[in-house]
Amino acid sequence: MANKVKFERDNVIRVASQLFWEKGFNATSTRDLQEAINMRPGSIYAAFGSKEGLYSESLKDYTVQMKSQIDGFLASSDSVLGGLRAFVENVIIKTKDCSPSAICMLVKANSEFAEKDASLYELSLDLSAKFEAYLTSLFAQAIKNNELSSNLTALEYAQFFQVQFTGLRGYFNRPGVDQLAQPMIDQMFTLIKKL
Repeated sequence: MANKVKFERDNVIRVASQLFWEKGFNATSTRDLQEAINMRPGSIYAAFGSKEGLYSESLKDYTVQMKSQIDGFLASSDSVLGGLRAFVENVIIKTKDCSPSAICMLVKANSEFAEKDASLYELSLDLSAKFEAYLTSLFAQAIKNNELSSNLTALEYAQFFQVQFTGLRGYFNRPGVDQLAQPMIDQMFTLIKKL
């Protein structure tokens, strides 16, 4: 029975995450949540404490899912850069139309809460920092494997990757530019190798 409850909780968090990612926290009403996750407001509050509590769990889950995706691509690639490239191609080209938003949920959260909700803003900053640390460890491995030079630190590579990836996601939210996706991804990874 405990596993069933955990599965249902995980599913509720995943569905809520998609809704929050699409609409943002402030634009997602309790009624929107109620319809999406098939729970009454009282049940949402009993399970998560508040809308903020459910959002917090959703943002954490989003970060875990993104890391899991990258880990999956790394596992099926013969290099760190190959795995990261496959991840970027998957997000920008293959699953672009399946995502609720072209903007990363962490980036969206950082923008949405900068002045409004200190605790959710701090959570988004903390999760962003942890994700950056995860990427930094990957780039440290790439340097160790001689995939990249040691001209930059692993952190600097991770920062460059995030800026490029975030920019690509935003750019390819525009119509009529899909044919530029692969050339721009190629350019991104060419630039990373030249840094």
